Amino acid sequence: MKLIRDRWDHHNMEMNEVHNYNCELVKHGTAPQWQKRKSTLIARKHGENQCYCGPCPKNWICYRNNCYQFFNESKSWYQSQASCMSQNSSLLKIYSREDQDFFKLVKSYHWMGLIQIPANGSWQWEDGTILLPSQLTMVEMENGTCAVYGSSFKGYTENCLTPNTYICMQRIV
Repeated sequence: MKLIRDRWDHHNMEMNEVHNYNCELVKHGTAPQWQKRKSTLIARKHGENQCYCGPCPKNWICYRNNCYQFFNESKSWYQSQASCMSQNSSLLKIYSREDQDFFKLVKSYHWMGLIQIPANGSWQWEDGTILLPSQLTMVEMENGTCAVYGSSFKGYTENCLTPNTYICMQRIV
């Protein structure tokens, strides 16, 4: 039970780091203009300690052209995918390291939308695109056909039925 509690505590600290990173971008002027305006308005309304930018759903993290939500509950890859879909989102996809550089702060394992194709062994994102070496480095850990994001733009193979926390995302067009 202590291991589970430690994992939750670590996950909550990680969420605060990512949220603070996002807020710092807004405060220091490196966020997009619409994000700065929205964050300033929300900060005034809710107190200076809070930071939010839109057009993301409430309690989601907005960074560059994406909205992200880290979920504490542990589910299989398929259950995690269904949960994201029910919220009009998909599991995490790494489009580019530059556009999603705040993920370097992630320190625990989360399901992402990457699955191995049994026929040829290649890795494919939920949207059908093939994993590019510039997006992510895959590390063989377990005999599995799903992947968890583990930090430093590394994906780790995992059995799809193993419960893990997960990250949902929405693209802002």
